[in-house]
Amino acid sequence: MKLHPFRDERVSRLHSLLDGGKFAIPRLQRAFVWNGPKAAKLLDSVYRGMPIGSLTIWDTSGRNRDLLRKDARVLPPYREHNPRVWFVLDGQQRMSVLYRAQEGGVVQNGRHQPVDFGRLVFRVTDGNGDEDRFAYRKPVAREWVAVADILARNWKLRLGDLSAGQLNRAQRCRERLLTYRVPIVRVETDSIDLARELFIRINSAGTPIAAADRAFARAAEFDLREHAEQAWAELPPAFRGLSHETLLQARALLDGLDAVAAEAMERVATLWDAQIQADQRAVARFSKEWAAQQRAMHRALDLLRAKFCVLDDGLLPSQYMVSTLTVFFAHRPKQPTPAQLAQLRVWFWATALGQRYSGSGYRQNILDDSRFFKALAEGRAETFRLSERIDPDELRRAAYGRRSSVADAFFCLLVAQKPQYLSNGTEMQVSDFASAANRRHKHHVFPRQHLRQQAGLSQRTINSILNLCLIPGEENSQFGARPPRKYLEPFADNPHFGRVMARHLLPIGEDGGLWDPNPRKGYLRFLKAREALVCAEFERAAGAKLFRRKAA
Repeated sequence: MKLHPFRDERVSRLHSLLDGGKFAIPRLQRAFVWNGPKAAKLLDSVYRGMPIGSLTIWDTSGRNRDLLRKDARVLPPYREHNPRVWFVLDGQQRMSVLYRAQEGGVVQNGRHQPVDFGRLVFRVTDGNGDEDRFAYRKPVAREWVAVADILARNWKLRLGDLSAGQLNRAQRCRERLLTYRVPIVRVETDSIDLARELFIRINSAGTPIAAADRAFARAAEFDLREHAEQAWAELPPAFRGLSHETLLQARALLDGLDAVAAEAMERVATLWDAQIQADQRAVARFSKEWAAQQRAMHRALDLLRAKFCVLDDGLLPSQYMVSTLTVFFAHRPKQPTPAQLAQLRVWFWATALGQRYSGSGYRQNILDDSRFFKALAEGRAETFRLSERIDPDELRRAAYGRRSSVADAFFCLLVAQKPQYLSNGTEMQVSDFASAANRRHKHHVFPRQHLRQQAGLSQRTINSILNLCLIPGEENSQFGARPPRKYLEPFADNPHFGRVMARHLLPIGEDGGLWDPNPRKGYLRFLKAREALVCAEFERAAGAKLFRRKAA
C-alpha cells in the first residue's frame, strides 16, 4: 500500500475531475444520506474558510471496477476510459454537496427523502456581517439566491436583476466556494482487503460509520448492503424508520449467533463471508434465507400493528422488538395460535413497560427472547415470565416529548382503546394518531399553562404522560388553557360522556381530581387515579400481572 503525500485541490478542480468520471463510489460505501439543512451548513463552513476535513481516495487499477456502487446517482458515474479508479472511501457526503451545489437538481438520499439542491440559497442582502448567509429554502428574488445560479458559468446573466451591491456579494460567494481548497489523501493499492480495513478505520469529519456500515464493509464475498437496502425499501412505508441494524440483528439471531448490536452485525458478515469463500453456492443459500427472514419480518410488523396498535415506527417501543419477533415468524410462517398469541401479549407489554431492551441487561434479554420465540414457534409449552414486576411510578415519571419505551407503550394503549369524540361519541380515526411525533393530537388533560400559573408544580410533574390523552387537533384547540372542570362541563350531561371518558382512560369520579377547584390538589389526585386506571388496562391487555402493588 502506497500513501501519497497530501495535496489540496480547489473545489472548481474537483468539479472538473468529477465531470471527467475520475471518481467512483465503492459498494462498501453508504448512500448519500445528508439532507438540505446539513448541506447548507457545509457551504457556510466553506464560505467562512473553516476546515471541513479531508477526502480519502483509494487509487486502484481498473480490474477493481466490479466494486462500483451502481445506484450512486448523486455524483457523475465513473468513466471507463480512465486507466485507474479513484474510489471515495471518506468524504462522499461532502463531495456530493460541493458538486450538487453547482449542478442543482433533486436527488433522493439513502433515507428515500428528496433533497432539492436548487433550494440551497445564499442571502445577497446586507445583514449582520456574514451571519445566516446560507439556508435550505425556496429562493426569493433579490434576497435568497440559488447557489447553483451563483456558481453557474453564465452567473452574471442569471443574476442580472441584482443591484451592484448584491451582485458583489454573490461574486464574493462564488469566489470563496470555487477557490476553497480541499485536502486529499490518496492511498494506492490493488488489495481489496486493505481498502476495506482502511474504510472501517476511517471515522473523520462527516457522517460517522454506523455499525451496519462496518458490517457491510466486512462482507468481501457478497453485497450485504444491497440485500439490506432492498429489504428496507420493501418495508411498509409506516416502518421505513427501521434501521439496517434491525435487519442485521434479526439475521444474527436466526443464524444462532450469541451476539447483539455491533458485534452481531459484524459476525453476520464474517460468518457468511467465510461460507461463501468456501463454497460459492452459499450466496444462493444466503439470498434464500434472507428472503425468508423478510417475509417473517413483514408478518411481525403486521402483528405489531394489528394486535398492539403500533401504527408506525414512531410508536415502536424498541426496534429490537422487531428483530426478536421476526424469529418467531421465521420458525412459524403463519398466524400464532390463541395460546401463542397470549404469550406474545405478555411479552410485548412486559418488554415495553419494563424497558427490557435498554439498560444493562438488554443484551441477555434479547438473546433469551430469541430462544423463547424459537421454542414457542415450534410448539413447545413455553410461558413468558417477567423476572421482576414493574414499578407503576415509571408511568408517572415518563415525560411528554421525551421518547421512551414506556411512553410508546402508553400511546399504543390509548390507540387500542378506540378513543371517541367528546362532542358526539363517535369513534376517531386511529390513523390520526400515527407516530408519537404527531403532537397536534396530543392533549394535556390539565393544560400546562394552567398548572404553571396556578399549581406551582415542576415541569417534569406537569409533563407526565399520564396527563395526556388523544384528542383531534380541532377539538383540542377549543379547550385552550382552561382547567378540565371548565372545558368538560359542557359535555358532562351528554349520555355518551361516561363511555367516552372511559375510552380515554380518564377518571370522572369525585376522587379523580378533574372536578377539583384546587389545581394542585386536583392534578395530584388525577395522576394517582389515572395511574391506577392505566395500570389495570395494561394488565388486562397483557392478560397478566405486570406491576408491583403499592402499599396502602
